Amino acid sequence: MRRRVFFWASLLAMSLSLGPGLAAEVRIENFAFAPVHITVRAGDTVVFVNHDQAPHSIIGAMGKEEIFHSPEHVDEDESFDVTLTRPGEVAFRCGLHSHMSGTITVVP
Repeated sequence: MRRRVFFWASLLAMSLSLGPGLAAEVRIENFAFAPVHITVRAGDTVVFVNHDQAPHSIIGAMGKEEIFHSPEHVDEDESFDVTLTRPGEVAFRCGLHSHMSGTITVVP
């Protein structure tokens, strides 16, 4: 019984703390993004975390408009975060390794 109460109390506390600006993580591993597609709400932050030994750069665009660009290199165990405020489809890619790409759907 105590476990159930603790579980529901914990769940309630977590749900109350959730709000705009939540972070979604995209991992960089084995020269690939994972997941390659995510959906977030406008105002949420996406964190790209490099778990590769090689450096990477992250470039995001809506259509032909570049909307974000990481520093020249995001090294191993470093991260780059971006807050997406405009609904739409964001294509992202690694500026150093052309085969690496993914998409973010930003919903209102």
